[in-house]
Amino acid sequence: MIEQDATVLAVADGAALVEVRRQSSCGACGHGSSCGTATVAKLFGNNNATRLRVLDHLGLAAGDQVVIGIRSPVLVRASLAAYLLPLMTLLGAAGAAEAAGLSDVAGAAGGVLGLLAGLWLAGLITGGSGARARFRPVLLRRVAQPPAPFVELPHP
Repeated sequence: MIEQDATVLAVADGAALVEVRRQSSCGACGHGSSCGTATVAKLFGNNNATRLRVLDHLGLAAGDQVVIGIRSPVLVRASLAAYLLPLMTLLGAAGAAEAAGLSDVAGAAGGVLGLLAGLWLAGLITGGSGARARFRPVLLRRVAQPPAPFVELPHP
């Protein structure tokens, strides 16, 4: 089980909206401008939080700290569907065009069509209500809040 701390933003209808702060190595490694992850993050915005909806079986309130998780095999299946399937269909279609003796342009077009078909298939596998429920993280537990420090006020 892969676990991540999250903060509850809101609770409604038996579900909680939680925010998970992304933890990236580019903030800590010190490579700065030579880091590929940092470059990609700059291209797609610098939002460092993700909001997710999880079923609330603990009776949460806004502001609670919780731990959510996703089973490792589920994450592996989703990764394979999202990354490996489109790559395999791209290579398969381009290879089929090459084996058929088509021109280089036709092979490239076949590869692009294979990639699009793979992306469509990945969407079918990971989309839909059943698949979304299968890939959704689950609420594991509350994070224990440390007791407030006792401060003794001086006697007047």
